[in-house]
Amino acid sequence: MARLSKQQQAEIRLKIIKTAVELFSENGFESTSMKQIAREAGIGDATIYKYFPNKDKLIYGYYGLMATETAKQFLAEEDLADYSLQEKLQLLIDIYLNNFLPNREFVCDSINMIMQSPSILFKDVAPVREEFVDLIRDLLTEAEQAGEIAQSPFTDATAKLANDYLLAVLLYWINDDSDEFSNTTQMVDMSLDLGVEILRSGIVSKATDLISFFVKAHLFRFMGSGFLNKLVMNKSFGL
Repeated sequence: MARLSKQQQAEIRLKIIKTAVELFSENGFESTSMKQIAREAGIGDATIYKYFPNKDKLIYGYYGLMATETAKQFLAEEDLADYSLQEKLQLLIDIYLNNFLPNREFVCDSINMIMQSPSILFKDVAPVREEFVDLIRDLLTEAEQAGEIAQSPFTDATAKLANDYLLAVLLYWINDDSDEFSNTTQMVDMSLDLGVEILRSGIVSKATDLISFFVKAHLFRFMGSGFLNKLVMNKSFGL
């Protein structure tokens, strides 16, 4: 048998994921077997295990696929360079949620399952999160270089926080029963306004400078006066 190309393998992987999501949605996670998924996808019973060793990995594969597709669609957007940071983040969120929309019920069920079984997938979700962290870090760096937001020594930490914010938006969205998800839209608008305004103000860097000042100006003075040594001694002897 001829060896499958990477493109063919990617197509089979995609077909397996899409088939699994359909069956999970129709029959439930527990009632769907790997054999059912394989046969519905038109592949051998043993072949599916070459791509996914179990159903948990299939769920991870679905979220990984959504992350990859979101990043790809975002970067392919025309005139992206002309967008402000806030507009870019808004676009990223819109694409992210729109990709989940066709399978919203499955997303809700799978996330609830993950939350009830925190050992499932947590170690596997890191690569998906890293993909968004890198993308957001690039957006923040570009905004800093353009003078749109203040320079910060915590760009990496901010990117990770913004990535967690995307997950929070997803969790809010799956529980949003307002007309056309208007509550989610309003929440995202207000939170992005606040977040970008904080980045523009440079308050994070100012807070860091203040802490650095106190450390340099007072910590070494305390050390020189023996204050810290006395404090350690008193604590050691319970005084």
